[in-house]
Amino acid sequence: MKHSLKLSKITKEIGPISHLYLPNGIYKENIVQNLQQILEKLKASNPSLDPSNKKNSEIKPVVFKCDECQDKGWLTSTVPIWHENFGDLIVCPSCKKSADNPEIIKKRIEYSNLEAMSHLTFENIQSKGNLEGKDNVEKFREALKVSKKYSKNPSGWLTIQGPNGSGKTYLAAAIGNQCIQNGESVLFMFLPDLLDRFRSVFQNPETFLYDDLLDQIRNYPVLILDGISKTNNSTWASEKILQILNHRNIKNLPTVITTSENISNLDPYLQSRLKSNNTNQLINTGNLKNTYFLQNNNFGQIPKSFKNFSFENFKVSGAQGSAAPQSVVSNLTGSLKTAKEFVSEPKDTWLCFWSDNTTGVGKTHLAVAIGNELLKQDLEVLFFRTPDMIDYLRKSNDPRNQLDGDSIFEEIKQSQVLILDDLGSGVITDWGKEKLFQLIAYRHDHRLTTIITSRKNIPLEATNQNNATASRIADQSIGICIEITAPNYRQYNG
Repeated sequence: MKHSLKLSKITKEIGPISHLYLPNGIYKENIVQNLQQILEKLKASNPSLDPSNKKNSEIKPVVFKCDECQDKGWLTSTVPIWHENFGDLIVCPSCKKSADNPEIIKKRIEYSNLEAMSHLTFENIQSKGNLEGKDNVEKFREALKVSKKYSKNPSGWLTIQGPNGSGKTYLAAAIGNQCIQNGESVLFMFLPDLLDRFRSVFQNPETFLYDDLLDQIRNYPVLILDGISKTNNSTWASEKILQILNHRNIKNLPTVITTSENISNLDPYLQSRLKSNNTNQLINTGNLKNTYFLQNNNFGQIPKSFKNFSFENFKVSGAQGSAAPQSVVSNLTGSLKTAKEFVSEPKDTWLCFWSDNTTGVGKTHLAVAIGNELLKQDLEVLFFRTPDMIDYLRKSNDPRNQLDGDSIFEEIKQSQVLILDDLGSGVITDWGKEKLFQLIAYRHDHRLTTIITSRKNIPLEATNQNNATASRIADQSIGICIEITAPNYRQYNG
């Protein structure tokens, strides 16, 4: 019965073998279709296999400049299958001797996928990078220095990390182009394109052997993978990436990786490979903090309508002008002085402006004025109206949205400067209260610069043993809470 099933399967795949078999494939006599019949069938389905075909007879043999590697620039190690270098690719020694040959260099560029980026070299790169700010310029210059050194003698791994548009791909391409000039064989792949190639080959195995493609990429002398990310990667895609990188890590093959994500946000297994030994280097082309918010509809940035809020246009007479009582003038003058002092040394400090259930007294004006001044110091500032932030975090954790809620929350928690406006207003769910506590507790414990405004009496709220959030905000060891007692400015100037 087992033989019958096998023959049935063969019959379905290549057609009835002979009239000596029944239609259901059951064996009748021990006669099979001979080889000549099979070849004739193949010729009919693929004319290129027929030597009598006139077109085939006109095809001229390909002439290679290097017979050893057929102009590919690399060879497969000829070692036994049990040898540790079995399957590895090595630079063709004949081609390397002729590294300056323009034709060979042209071929290497063609095979490398760098043809469209051959102009991206270290000679024409701007040393200050694409991002503004002293910190970003210094990071890029250091990244450029390390990249140049790596390109002269590629060894181990180099991970280039930074925000989109900061020059990661430029540096990676420049490394690849320099390696080609030095006689190395390079393969540059944008990760989504590589995964598309894998899917295409997997779905059409007759065009190319899937295992061959995987082996070539795993063993390429110098591999550059641009745009590694965990976003939108399926389990299948992640497995392919890890197969490639794990093999190259074990063999310690030169590998360059670019990513716009924090390493801590990537797959844990990949993290371990990027940090696994002393030969793996990590460089930054710019500050990654707030990357998400800098690229998504300005959410998290100071609103344009607040850009003109400054210390200079803050009125210490408040809404009443010259008619303001001295107590109001003194209160607003003291609040302004504290805000200016905060700007001079913001590190490790907190500041909270509160008013007892009143609005329009100048809390937000002072908080934003501080933020605008800190931006001038090249510090990264995130601004949120607290209820809006909680609502956004809730939506980002909805599986129906294409948002990474955990990564977004981490960016808020770790931001250099965070302004939380109108904390305590609106109705907040238990989930929102928990998220807000996690945020405040993290920044309190790590002494991260935080400015808060609230219509709640924060010092009074802090006396409630059940209000752990207010207790941390009112902690005098790291900051100060200031009550603003002025009347509503909008009522007088509406």
